[in-house]
Amino acid sequence: MLAQGIYPERLEFSLIKPVYKSGDRSSPSNYRPISLLPAFSKIFEKVMFKRLFDHLNNNAILNKHQYGLRSEVSTENASHILLNEILTAMNSKQTVGGIFCDLHKAFDCINHVVLLEKLKFYRVSGKFYNLVKSYLYGRYQNVILSHNNDIESTW
Repeated sequence: MLAQGIYPERLEFSLIKPVYKSGDRSSPSNYRPISLLPAFSKIFEKVMFKRLFDHLNNNAILNKHQYGLRSEVSTENASHILLNEILTAMNSKQTVGGIFCDLHKAFDCINHVVLLEKLKFYRVSGKFYNLVKSYLYGRYQNVILSHNNDIESTW
């Protein structure tokens, strides 16, 4: 895969199992989709992530205030910095305000064309770029509908 820059079609398949969250059981919006991927696919996704993450780190592309998916920093670090900034401003008799956004289903809203353009901008190219592109396109899935954990049908 790394040598050719092509993600195998057989690994682009996933089973989707809707898991009930809350509310009306007859409403599809009250279920969270869980993707069941081939084990090898999950392993290779980690290899791809490591390569991309190393590129971003080695080229100082990530913002120092990026806390997600980074080792040795966490949301606790972000909370500590935010609280410190608020207290410093309040001690200086400054007005403090905040706007907090929850990007609901943010990952589902990512435009793959824009993502690929961003990768080019950050000098991800060649076979690895082609591998990511191949990974993003041509995916397919089946939805597992079940009752009492017994598979009734798939779409």
